Amino acid sequence: MIDSHCHLNFESIYKDFDNIISRAKKNDIKCILSINTDPKDFDNHYKLIRDYQSIYLTFGIHPDTVNAQNILNSEEIYNFKKYEKVIGIGETGLDFYHSTENKSDQYKSFEYHIESSYKSGLPLIIHQRNSENEIIEFLNNFQKFKPLKVIFHCFTGTEKLIKFCLDNEFYISLSGIITFKNAEILRNTVKSFPLNYLLVETDSPFLSPSPLRGKSNEPSFIKYTYDYLSEFYDISKKEFIKITDDNFYKLFSKSIRYNEISK
Repeated sequence: MIDSHCHLNFESIYKDFDNIISRAKKNDIKCILSINTDPKDFDNHYKLIRDYQSIYLTFGIHPDTVNAQNILNSEEIYNFKKYEKVIGIGETGLDFYHSTENKSDQYKSFEYHIESSYKSGLPLIIHQRNSENEIIEFLNNFQKFKPLKVIFHCFTGTEKLIKFCLDNEFYISLSGIITFKNAEILRNTVKSFPLNYLLVETDSPFLSPSPLRGKSNEPSFIKYTYDYLSEFYDISKKEFIKITDDNFYKLFSKSIRYNEISK
């Protein structure tokens, strides 16, 4: 199993880091991708995971934290490719759930991340909230010139976004939300999505799956989401793990496949 999106540098995880990684290993988690969301956190985040094989990192600026002062241009973002453990660009995207006041800054930052993804060849990790139409329009404009490697993390989009992903061979990642009782619309939306473009994530420390909803999430909890999804898609858990693991290493081709997480 692979946790394709989490935040190991958030306080509830890093303060108990060794135990959380130990529990992940005991639960047969083979690989973890930790997502950087703020440039000022990168150095400490990288030091946290640097010595672990099969724990990787991305570089990006979360749309919620973007402002005129912290925007990095595409060349500045691209430069983080030099780090051996950095295998993706993001988390980036557009989020207009709380406010649209920084809309222009979000657009500018998103564009720089896309350009960096093009140049580096690293996949783009997209956060989308109340911005589906804008993101589709944005990506369509770039897709005219060169295909992008994209994953929509913690997917909660509509049928329109599903079709857009299928048309462009984009990946989606499902989180613990899929296990929630009130997620029937999401389940109906993704029920026919092809498994060869699907990944699984915790987004920890957020969104613990049932039956642990309400607790601080961690990578080991992903087993409950894998259990749920293998039954949901009517496939053995072993086969589901193989498919989604292969998807991860195909998309994040800079990563190396190891048999376990270790130093």
